[in-house]
Amino acid sequence: MLFMTIAAKSLTSVSAGAARVAVLGARHVIRLARAINHRREVMYLAELDERGLKDIGLVRSDIAGALATSWLDDPTTVLAARSQARSGVAAARREHAQRNAETAPNVVVKPAPFVVARCA
Repeated sequence: MLFMTIAAKSLTSVSAGAARVAVLGARHVIRLARAINHRREVMYLAELDERGLKDIGLVRSDIAGALATSWLDDPTTVLAARSQARSGVAAARREHAQRNAETAPNVVVKPAPFVVARCA
């Protein structure tokens, strides 16, 4: 009876270990497949013109930088980080401009007198 208990515990630990290895292996395969799929989508973005890229908050160098990453890494994470950083800078500029516009004194500029000259 004791032998059966020991054998059953060791077999379950072996099967649990094999399951763990299989899950880890499957995660890497899924990650690689997802990275390749996203890389293909980023290559489609590279076909856009500058105006199309600007509409989504990217520039050509962002695409090149994302495609320069390893094949195992997801290039869309690089694009998302760069786009967020750029939008954060733009938001900070707008906020700074609003603050300065509200605190600036209203200065009335008088138009300069002008003279019309006649040529003979």
